[in-house]
Amino acid sequence: MPSSTMKQVEMECGIAPWIPLEVIRSIFKRLPVRTLIKWQFVCKDWKDLLNDPSFIQEHLQYSADTNPSLLFCRLTFHSTLEFCTVDSEMQVLPIESLSLIEFLRGATVIGSINGLVCVKSTNKFNILVWNPAISKFRLLTKETNICATMGFGFCSIVKDYKVEIISHHGYSSTGLIHQVEVYSLSTHSWKKVEFGRLLDDVEISCDGFGTNGAIFWLGFKKGNVHVLISYYIATEEFALIPTPISAPELIDSLICTLSVYENKLALLSHTTSGNFEYTLCLWVMEESKHNKSEERWSWTKKYSVKHPYYFRPSTVWRNMIVCKDVEELRERKVDKLIGDGIVLVNLTTDKLKWFAVRRYGIDFETLHYVESLVPVDKIHIEEL
Repeated sequence: MPSSTMKQVEMECGIAPWIPLEVIRSIFKRLPVRTLIKWQFVCKDWKDLLNDPSFIQEHLQYSADTNPSLLFCRLTFHSTLEFCTVDSEMQVLPIESLSLIEFLRGATVIGSINGLVCVKSTNKFNILVWNPAISKFRLLTKETNICATMGFGFCSIVKDYKVEIISHHGYSSTGLIHQVEVYSLSTHSWKKVEFGRLLDDVEISCDGFGTNGAIFWLGFKKGNVHVLISYYIATEEFALIPTPISAPELIDSLICTLSVYENKLALLSHTTSGNFEYTLCLWVMEESKHNKSEERWSWTKKYSVKHPYYFRPSTVWRNMIVCKDVEELRERKVDKLIGDGIVLVNLTTDKLKWFAVRRYGIDFETLHYVESLVPVDKIHIEEL
């Protein structure tokens, strides 16, 4: 780089060349990805730093602690998926995806972990692992039964991201399990996973949710028993986990979804009782690593509130439960609602706060998201 250009960059960055790399590292971990992408071309030392696995993890951890975001994805069967994020200051920021416009037509989002978003194409069952912040992606082509559910997870023990496909018998994506296949981003390969008789008579009702080194699915056992199916990435083992939702509550008016609360797996439930009264609950799962029996898992109810509105809980974010499907609130003109968006339920005060994301309508998905430098071609994440 010419010396005049180099000086200009140094002036714009506000970072003198004589500052120790340790100090630069501390500064860089606080900066947004779009800025770091530009600065990697300043000098070799900076480029090496921004590609260092330990720094990538350090930047990821800082971003997750200071600016946890929500990823909004507009769902549609015909047009291209559109994405935006809402940061901790409630700013709506669009995500550009022009290079993926054809792939994202009619696709669905499976999960979001460490800045990587997993997307499934409904046309040819192609799978995309994409980091929107650095505009990099990996496309996986897999011939499989279209009647399948998926999951996306990360395990720090094996330092690998896994995409899992669970194929079902018959013509339904919620039928009995036929085959399980897992893709490793670190080895670029697929493998079949044995599950024995453990999953006999088990039906999975949704795509999986990845957290804490495992992927979890909500499902049912024979007799309409509500269960949680877990796949532990490090050991490649399945387990059936009892849920806190008792059998009598398994009615059409029950809505459940998985999330994370205080770095633990959480279950959100929304039930309907008589006289149009609704109950929203937050359960958190504890797991004992020393107990091998079914009693190794326990659930604690962290939050419960009754209210007069119907909406679907989506995830937990910054001490709030994010809910969607709020048509009834608009019809009742609650808080003068205009347009489409979400309701944020404060876990401390019980208050409802309306937040509009107008261009995304009510047909959208919300997921946890954090901007990161995590690559999709060379998966190697160091521990802090």
